[in-house]
Amino acid sequence: MRLLVLLFCCTGTVLAAPFCLWKPPGDAKPERYLNLTVVQYVDYVDNELRVSYGGGNLGSGHEVKIAVKGREEALKILQDMRDSARRCDQ
Repeated sequence: MRLLVLLFCCTGTVLAAPFCLWKPPGDAKPERYLNLTVVQYVDYVDNELRVSYGGGNLGSGHEVKIAVKGREEALKILQDMRDSARRCDQ
């Protein structure tokens, strides 16, 4: 199952914050923070979310994989990303 998520949705001209940090869930050391303004898409596949970001030409993008127990947990994480993005734009 593939889930494409748009973090920003607007009808007029709106400028997004140039830098919007979000900490993906997990116990990674060192801690990792993701700049939400460079996220391209999010895939939900069975037991993980894949956040693709910072891509350019020739496969220069990166990916963060977040383990989830199911769709409900994935949707909670996506809501947290949306909430963080909204806070950055205020």
